[in-house]
Amino acid sequence: MFCSNCGQKIESGAKFCSSCGTAVTKPATGPANQPVSPPSQTHVIDNQQQYSFLKKRKGCLISLGVVAFLFLALIILAILNGGEISFSTANISEAYMASKINPKTSEPLIKTDVFPKRTTTRIYATALAKNIPGKTKFSAIWYHLPSGSSIRSENDIIADKDMWLNFSLTNPRGFVAGDYKVEILINDKVKQTLIFKVE
Repeated sequence: MFCSNCGQKIESGAKFCSSCGTAVTKPATGPANQPVSPPSQTHVIDNQQQYSFLKKRKGCLISLGVVAFLFLALIILAILNGGEISFSTANISEAYMASKINPKTSEPLIKTDVFPKRTTTRIYATALAKNIPGKTKFSAIWYHLPSGSSIRSENDIIADKDMWLNFSLTNPRGFVAGDYKVEILINDKVKQTLIFKVE
């Protein structure tokens, strides 16, 4: 030991410094000066397991949130779609009224939305269907707007590839003058509306 005042060596068991008379203070002992033992391996493993559990739990909560969001989106889609959910990618990219079409491809050759009353006996509605996933049903409903009467096309078209479709309205005696419309449907849902006139 050495004197805290003058630095002289103090003999063991002395209570005062023999050089300057300063009282000897013993170094404190106790828990504060005891060496801190490193954490045990078991404690480290427990922390890792707890972190891993929390990480997995967070991932599960995120996944659950995503599923709940998608489910809610499907419910909203069903409400907006009249209570039904349709996942078909089929769509109408082009649609025209026509007085003449290509009989092999159904592509419109003479496009028009005005048909003469005296000479028109058949009217075509043509549509280019795309992104058809397979066995998709296409149909059409014709309306005479002044009277409110309607008629559905006789034959539905089942398509499984991109193609031109045609629906026709026929009357050998000619058509009543007025405004008309035709709705083209995909799987019984209206996707395109065309307006035309007979005069």
